[in-house]
Amino acid sequence: MCSRTPSKKRIHLNFFENACTGSHMSPGQWRDPADKTSGKDPVTKSLGFGVTGSTSYLTPYILARTLSSLDHLTEGRVAWNVVTSWSKAAARALGADDVVPHDERYAIAHEYMDLVYKFWESSWADDAVVWDADKRIAFEPSKVRSIEHKGKYLKASTAAQTHPSPQRTPVIFQAGTSKMGREFGAQHAEAIYVGGLVPSQTAGSIAEIRAKAAARGRDPSSLKFFVGITPILGRTLEEARAKYERARENADVVGGLAQFSGYTGIDLARFPLDEVFELRDAPGDDSTHTFLENFNKATGNTEPWTPRRLGETMALGGFHPAPVGTPEMVADVFEEWINEADVDGFNIAYVTSPGTFEDVVFLLRPELVKRGLMWEEYDFPGGTLRENLYGVEGQKHLREDHYGHKFKFGSGFEGDTIETFKALEKVYADDSKGGKLNDAKINGAKRKRSDCQAQDK
Repeated sequence: MCSRTPSKKRIHLNFFENACTGSHMSPGQWRDPADKTSGKDPVTKSLGFGVTGSTSYLTPYILARTLSSLDHLTEGRVAWNVVTSWSKAAARALGADDVVPHDERYAIAHEYMDLVYKFWESSWADDAVVWDADKRIAFEPSKVRSIEHKGKYLKASTAAQTHPSPQRTPVIFQAGTSKMGREFGAQHAEAIYVGGLVPSQTAGSIAEIRAKAAARGRDPSSLKFFVGITPILGRTLEEARAKYERARENADVVGGLAQFSGYTGIDLARFPLDEVFELRDAPGDDSTHTFLENFNKATGNTEPWTPRRLGETMALGGFHPAPVGTPEMVADVFEEWINEADVDGFNIAYVTSPGTFEDVVFLLRPELVKRGLMWEEYDFPGGTLRENLYGVEGQKHLREDHYGHKFKFGSGFEGDTIETFKALEKVYADDSKGGKLNDAKINGAKRKRSDCQAQDK
């Protein structure tokens, strides 16, 4: 797809996944998202770029510097998709023996966020950069502070290397909808990717996360939810169905099964491709069976499941809706999601490239504009991603009700994770001096952290 296409037709964000699996499935498939972002910036003026980065494997300093550099390069159009990384292959590729347990990954991620907020928000004052040629100084040293962080999982002792970018902190995206993921999103995310085959499966999660954000003092409407969707469009229903059949014939069934196995931990290699299988005796949990049942309900398809059908399903939409039809028919699906699930937008996946995105731009978009579901122009052409996401001119930085705003230069805020860590250290230090360590002392220390961290323990 030509990089001019989405910006020309008013699409907010070009999102780049970053899978580093280290498995035989991945060589040649993935380029670094930073490379793709820098390459597309010169030919766009308002399109944002979403870059995925893991809190489990990338050091906070390097990630903060990279995203600040990209935000400078794009003049404030970068988002960070925060992931904690569940893949064992990725862990081994990056030097770990295994994946850190789920809940601990989120505990690490909370501290990671505190540290990158410090680099982005706390290290440089707003007026630190002076570019004074007469005095031969670029910035005022007294307005740049070193970040001294020593927590349970992370430590750093340095100032941020890059001066504040247009957004300071990139727009924060996140995709976890587990219990821990919802807490994390309610505290940190500005935009959240969600899944689900029909709106009723997703509406409850969205409402819950908005409520959790409100409990933290955030405006719940400031969290923007984007559902994944894979539309297959044609000028006629027959044309759309023909595109679907071509895609199905070319779908990589084995690749789809590998993706399913990666998500669920269930190895389907022991099942013949065209034999009906039953997962009840396979390792896994009820969510796998629920997915298969919900898929049949959503599509009205009651055919029995075979590995081939499952592989095709994963290759053509997977855990997301994949409507096939005319622009009017597909727009009906989009409108249903907006009205019934309270989503703010869509994360559109492609079946063919070129093909899918061009169909969205030239076939679907006019119908969405006609219905008032999409805009004719960016709110602020040439503005930052955050300004266009919120529709508020001048909203380049984190909103004041966002947790990360507490880290502003000079605030002295060290972060909830550090306050908890220091309080627990004091409890254990008192115990080593002969004080009695008991649950009351530990719980009293833990109450110093936010509700989000309280649920992490």
